Amino acid sequence: MKEDQVYLEPKKGAAVELVIKRSRFIGHLEIARSTEDARRFIRTISKEHANATHNCWAYRVGVDLLREHYSDAGEPSGTAGKPILGEIARAGLTNTAIVVTRYFGGVKLGVRGLIEAYSLSAKEAIKAAGTVKRIKSRKIKIEVPYDKQGLIYSRFRSMGVEESMWEARYGERVLLFGHIPLSLVKEAEEMLISYAGQGWVVRWEWDIDR
Repeated sequence: MKEDQVYLEPKKGAAVELVIKRSRFIGHLEIARSTEDARRFIRTISKEHANATHNCWAYRVGVDLLREHYSDAGEPSGTAGKPILGEIARAGLTNTAIVVTRYFGGVKLGVRGLIEAYSLSAKEAIKAAGTVKRIKSRKIKIEVPYDKQGLIYSRFRSMGVEESMWEARYGERVLLFGHIPLSLVKEAEEMLISYAGQGWVVRWEWDIDR
Protein backbone atom coordinates (compact mmCIF):
# COMPACT_ATOMS: atom_id res chain seq x y z
CA MET A 1 0.00 0.00 0.00
CA LYS A 2 1.45 3.38 -1.01
CA GLU A 3 2.20 5.65 1.94
CA ASP A 4 0.08 8.49 0.47
CA GLN A 5 -2.96 6.20 0.57
CA VAL A 6 -2.69 5.62 4.32
CA TYR A 7 -3.57 7.88 7.23
CA LEU A 8 -3.56 7.60 11.03
CA GLU A 9 -6.44 8.06 13.44
CA PRO A 10 -7.04 7.05 17.07
CA LYS A 11 -7.82 3.41 17.75
CA LYS A 12 -10.42 4.31 20.41
CA GLY A 13 -11.56 7.08 22.73
CA ALA A 14 -9.60 7.64 25.92
CA ALA A 15 -9.39 9.72 29.09
CA VAL A 16 -6.36 10.27 31.31
CA GLU A 17 -5.90 12.30 34.48
CA LEU A 18 -2.74 14.08 35.64
CA VAL A 19 -2.05 16.18 38.71
CA ILE A 20 0.43 18.97 38.06
CA LYS A 21 1.22 21.35 40.91
CA ARG A 22 -2.09 20.52 42.55
CA SER A 23 -4.16 21.25 39.40
CA ARG A 24 -6.08 18.30 37.92
CA PHE A 25 -5.78 17.95 34.17
CA ILE A 26 -8.08 15.45 32.43
CA GLY A 27 -7.31 14.72 28.80
CA HIS A 28 -10.35 13.44 26.91
CA LEU A 29 -9.88 12.09 23.37
CA GLU A 30 -12.48 10.93 20.89
CA ILE A 31 -12.54 9.86 17.25
CA ALA A 32 -14.23 12.61 15.22
CA ARG A 33 -14.61 12.23 11.47
CA SER A 34 -16.26 15.61 10.90
CA THR A 35 -16.24 19.07 12.45
CA GLU A 36 -19.77 18.32 13.67
CA ASP A 37 -18.54 15.19 15.50
CA ALA A 38 -15.69 17.16 17.06
CA ARG A 39 -17.85 20.04 18.24
CA ARG A 40 -20.46 17.66 19.62
CA PHE A 41 -17.75 15.95 21.67
CA ILE A 42 -16.42 19.29 22.90
CA ARG A 43 -19.92 20.35 24.00
CA THR A 44 -20.47 17.04 25.79
CA ILE A 45 -17.24 17.20 27.78
CA SER A 46 -17.69 20.91 28.55
CA LYS A 47 -21.17 20.18 29.88
CA GLU A 48 -20.00 17.20 31.95
CA HIS A 49 -17.26 19.38 33.46
CA ALA A 50 -19.16 22.64 33.64
CA ASN A 51 -17.65 23.36 37.07
CA ALA A 52 -14.08 23.02 35.83
CA THR A 53 -11.82 26.05 35.63
CA HIS A 54 -11.18 25.49 31.92
CA ASN A 55 -12.16 23.09 29.13
CA CYS A 56 -9.57 23.73 26.43
CA TRP A 57 -9.73 21.87 23.17
CA ALA A 58 -8.45 21.20 19.68
CA TYR A 59 -9.48 19.01 16.78
CA ARG A 60 -8.09 17.90 13.44
CA VAL A 61 -10.42 16.14 11.00
CA GLY A 62 -10.45 15.10 7.36
CA VAL A 63 -8.19 13.07 5.15
CA ASP A 64 -7.29 14.84 1.90
CA LEU A 65 -8.49 18.21 3.20
CA LEU A 66 -7.57 18.73 6.85
CA ARG A 67 -9.70 20.99 9.01
CA GLU A 68 -8.37 22.01 12.39
CA HIS A 69 -9.28 24.45 15.12
CA TYR A 70 -8.47 25.07 18.77
CA SER A 71 -9.48 27.17 21.76
CA ASP A 72 -7.66 28.31 24.91
CA ALA A 73 -11.06 28.63 26.63
CA GLY A 74 -9.94 31.38 28.98
CA GLU A 75 -6.33 30.35 29.52
CA PRO A 76 -3.65 32.84 28.34
CA SER A 77 -3.45 32.99 24.55
CA GLY A 78 -1.37 30.19 23.03
CA THR A 79 -0.96 28.18 26.23
CA ALA A 80 -3.65 25.50 25.84
CA GLY A 81 -5.48 24.92 22.56
CA LYS A 82 -2.45 25.32 20.32
CA PRO A 83 -0.27 22.92 22.35
CA ILE A 84 -3.11 20.35 22.26
CA LEU A 85 -3.36 20.68 18.48
CA GLY A 86 0.42 20.47 18.26
CA GLU A 87 0.40 17.04 19.92
CA ILE A 88 -2.30 15.79 17.53
CA ALA A 89 -0.22 16.97 14.56
CA ARG A 90 3.01 15.61 16.03
CA ALA A 91 1.41 12.18 16.31
CA GLY A 92 0.40 12.42 12.64
CA LEU A 93 -3.27 11.96 13.53
CA THR A 94 -6.44 13.12 11.91
CA ASN A 95 -10.11 12.57 12.85
CA THR A 96 -9.14 13.43 16.42
CA ALA A 97 -10.74 15.71 19.01
CA ILE A 98 -9.17 16.37 22.40
CA VAL A 99 -10.56 18.34 25.32
CA VAL A 100 -8.28 18.98 28.30
CA THR A 101 -10.23 19.84 31.43
CA ARG A 102 -8.44 21.75 34.18
CA TYR A 103 -9.46 22.06 37.81
CA PHE A 104 -7.24 24.78 39.30
CA GLY A 105 -5.38 23.67 42.41
CA GLY A 106 -4.25 27.02 43.71
CA VAL A 107 -0.74 27.16 42.22
CA LYS A 108 -0.15 29.22 39.08
CA LEU A 109 1.88 27.43 36.45
CA GLY A 110 3.00 30.35 34.30
CA VAL A 111 2.99 30.40 30.51
CA ARG A 112 5.66 27.71 30.06
CA GLY A 113 4.10 25.52 32.72
CA LEU A 114 0.65 25.74 31.12
CA ILE A 115 1.99 24.86 27.68
CA GLU A 116 3.80 21.83 29.10
CA ALA A 117 0.78 20.71 31.13
CA TYR A 118 -1.69 20.90 28.24
CA SER A 119 0.80 19.29 25.85
CA LEU A 120 1.46 16.43 28.26
CA SER A 121 -2.26 15.87 28.90
CA ALA A 122 -2.93 15.61 25.17
CA LYS A 123 0.11 13.40 24.60
CA GLU A 124 -0.95 10.97 27.35
CA ALA A 125 -4.51 10.83 25.99
CA ILE A 126 -3.14 9.96 22.55
CA LYS A 127 -0.91 7.28 24.07
CA ALA A 128 -3.87 5.79 25.95
CA ALA A 129 -6.06 5.76 22.82
CA GLY A 130 -3.46 4.20 20.55
CA THR A 131 -3.32 4.74 16.80
CA VAL A 132 -4.40 2.74 13.81
CA LYS A 133 -3.62 2.98 10.10
CA ARG A 134 -6.58 3.57 7.80
CA ILE A 135 -6.62 3.23 4.04
CA LYS A 136 -7.94 6.04 1.87
CA SER A 137 -10.98 4.84 -0.01
CA ARG A 138 -14.01 5.79 -2.08
CA LYS A 139 -17.55 5.13 -0.97
CA ILE A 140 -19.64 2.95 -3.27
CA LYS A 141 -23.23 1.75 -3.45
CA ILE A 142 -23.94 -1.34 -5.54
CA GLU A 143 -27.39 -2.68 -6.41
CA VAL A 144 -27.49 -6.41 -7.16
CA PRO A 145 -30.05 -9.22 -7.47
CA TYR A 146 -30.39 -11.35 -4.34
CA ASP A 147 -28.73 -14.36 -5.93
CA LYS A 148 -25.60 -12.34 -6.83
CA GLN A 149 -24.81 -10.91 -3.40
CA GLY A 150 -22.52 -13.83 -2.55
CA LEU A 151 -20.72 -13.48 -5.88
CA ILE A 152 -20.01 -9.80 -5.25
CA TYR A 153 -18.73 -10.54 -1.75
CA SER A 154 -16.50 -13.31 -3.09
CA ARG A 155 -15.03 -11.18 -5.87
CA PHE A 156 -14.28 -8.25 -3.61
CA ARG A 157 -12.88 -10.58 -0.95
CA SER A 158 -10.36 -11.83 -3.52
CA MET A 159 -9.36 -8.17 -3.95
CA GLY A 160 -8.86 -7.72 -0.20
CA VAL A 161 -12.23 -6.15 0.71
CA GLU A 162 -13.75 -8.44 3.34
CA GLU A 163 -17.47 -9.16 3.69
CA SER A 164 -17.46 -7.55 7.15
CA MET A 165 -16.62 -4.22 5.51
CA TRP A 166 -19.99 -4.07 3.70
CA GLU A 167 -23.41 -3.00 4.87
CA ALA A 168 -26.40 -4.60 3.11
CA ARG A 169 -29.94 -3.27 2.85
CA TYR A 170 -32.71 -5.45 1.50
CA GLY A 171 -35.63 -4.34 -0.63
CA GLU A 172 -36.63 -5.27 -4.15
CA ARG A 173 -32.91 -5.92 -4.65
CA VAL A 174 -29.87 -5.83 -2.39
CA LEU A 175 -28.08 -2.52 -1.84
CA LEU A 176 -24.46 -2.93 -0.77
CA PHE A 177 -22.61 -0.03 0.82
CA GLY A 178 -18.86 -0.17 1.20
CA HIS A 179 -15.50 1.56 0.89
CA ILE A 180 -13.06 0.59 -1.86
CA PRO A 181 -9.34 1.37 -1.31
CA LEU A 182 -8.09 3.89 -3.86
CA SER A 183 -5.60 1.35 -5.20
CA LEU A 184 -8.51 -0.96 -6.14
CA VAL A 185 -10.92 1.57 -7.66
CA LYS A 186 -9.90 0.93 -11.27
CA GLU A 187 -10.06 -2.86 -10.85
CA ALA A 188 -13.44 -2.59 -9.12
CA GLU A 189 -14.82 -0.39 -11.90
CA GLU A 190 -13.71 -2.85 -14.59
CA MET A 191 -15.25 -5.75 -12.67
CA LEU A 192 -18.56 -3.93 -12.19
CA ILE A 193 -18.77 -3.00 -15.88
CA SER A 194 -18.22 -6.65 -16.78
CA TYR A 195 -20.82 -7.88 -14.28
CA ALA A 196 -23.36 -5.28 -15.41
CA GLY A 197 -22.99 -6.58 -18.95
CA GLN A 198 -23.94 -10.04 -17.71
CA GLY A 199 -26.87 -8.75 -15.66
CA TRP A 200 -25.19 -9.59 -12.34
CA VAL A 201 -25.05 -5.94 -11.23
CA VAL A 202 -27.97 -3.55 -11.74
CA ARG A 203 -26.12 -0.30 -11.07
CA TRP A 204 -23.50 1.34 -8.86
CA GLU A 205 -22.63 4.84 -7.67
CA TRP A 206 -19.41 6.27 -6.28
CA ASP A 207 -19.04 8.81 -3.47
CA ILE A 208 -22.66 8.79 -2.40
CA ASP A 209 -24.12 9.60 1.02
CA ARG A 210 -26.49 6.95 2.28
